[in-house]
Amino acid sequence: MGLDSILGQLRKGGFVIYFRHSLTEQSGRTDEEADLARCETQRNLSPQGREQAAQIGAAFRTLGVRVGTVTTSPFCRCKDTAKLAFGKFTVDGDLYFAISADAARTKELAGSLRRMLSTPPAAGMNSVIVSHTANLREAAGIWPNIEGEAYVFRPLPGGRFEAVAKVLPGDWVKAASSARRKPR
Repeated sequence: MGLDSILGQLRKGGFVIYFRHSLTEQSGRTDEEADLARCETQRNLSPQGREQAAQIGAAFRTLGVRVGTVTTSPFCRCKDTAKLAFGKFTVDGDLYFAISADAARTKELAGSLRRMLSTPPAAGMNSVIVSHTANLREAAGIWPNIEGEAYVFRPLPGGRFEAVAKVLPGDWVKAASSARRKPR
């Protein structure tokens, strides 16, 4: 299911939208070498990734998709994606890049993300999470291949959730462009 099939529901709120961070530079830096307090030691957003994040945020506003909380990984590429798209974020250490963690920590991170995906947002709002591919794979068995790709989850009772849509980065922009062309 794609954005077109769920856009009306997203406008009403009640979903958790998980983004893989926007496009990154190919700097050769590895996450194992990263100092989380120093962005220059990390793989960061490319100029195209910064533009991609800003376009996604503009599309959300045009489409009337309201966002409450925005939670990110401590990596700069995730924080920058959130800031450029939504103008705010809160860092959660449990969104640390799971591929770099040992088995016990990976299990812990996956459990925390499952709780986030199953937690309903405030009434009329959607929650946004910006993190990494491996985290979503460990928590939900889904691997976002494309930087900027999003999955929309519906929180369910009993600590469960279901994936209801996959949204490519350009899909937000296309939907917003289409919405601007329609007479009101």
